[in-house]
Amino acid sequence: MTLLPFTDCCLLLGVDPKTLRLWLTSAHLSCTVHPSDARLKCLTPSQLHHLAKLHDRFLPDPLPGEASERGSSPAFASPLAQAASPQESPAASSVAAPPPDADLRHQFTLLQAPVASLQEHVTQLALALVREQQWHWELRVASPAPSLPSPLVTSPPASKAHTALSSHRSPAPAKPAAPTKPDRPRSRALPLIEEAADGHFVVISPTQGVLPLIPDSPAWFDWLSCLTAFTFQSEHGRFSATRKFRKGQRVQSWNVHRSLHGRSCTLYLGLTSTLTLARLQDMAATVYARLTNS
Repeated sequence: MTLLPFTDCCLLLGVDPKTLRLWLTSAHLSCTVHPSDARLKCLTPSQLHHLAKLHDRFLPDPLPGEASERGSSPAFASPLAQAASPQESPAASSVAAPPPDADLRHQFTLLQAPVASLQEHVTQLALALVREQQWHWELRVASPAPSLPSPLVTSPPASKAHTALSSHRSPAPAKPAAPTKPDRPRSRALPLIEEAADGHFVVISPTQGVLPLIPDSPAWFDWLSCLTAFTFQSEHGRFSATRKFRKGQRVQSWNVHRSLHGRSCTLYLGLTSTLTLARLQDMAATVYARLTNS
């Protein structure tokens, strides 16, 4: 009996090992242990053909390892033996043969999903860049202009006697300059939680792009606990949230802040475990109402 290794089956079907295991579970199939190596998991050709038929995958004909078996079978006998069997018709062999463009169609099917995902990723990044630029422009317009420096006041010239007296005094020792703290580089781009046009919320990371996070899921709260700041935007409003300091360390407690038309608002948002999507939407509406009400 012909047995195909698990890795070869993944290459023939064009999927990764995890997807192939899911397909086997859904089809109620199990792998077969190789007779000479118990560590090697294999599938039979019938199992492989069954999975390909369920998921619209094209397989080469014959499969690797089947050529020797088919050579000894009646279907691959000599021409005299084939002519002597009247029950086999040319129509049956033409039906069993795969279409000539099966390989190209299979490759095109495998490329469709990555291309669509890449296009969506590029679109989301472009939209995030436009919104970030617009937000910085609004902050620049809303912030007050810096005050002009006051003119220097010149002191009147000292008298000659005072100049001579001060020349005999010993110079005062210079005070050591206080050490200056190095400026920390701050990232201008923050993680963004934004409501898309279809009403769903997307999470965009400045370094990783669009993240497949579901709001209010355990992965959602784990991701928020690793942040120090983020930006939220929906149809109810927008704000920036930062984690609070306590005894010189960051804690899982958040404040929100937003400035609009020269007015600013800072409110307590809550703990990380309470930052549900509904809580963020309510806070965005509250912040917008405080900045727009007179």
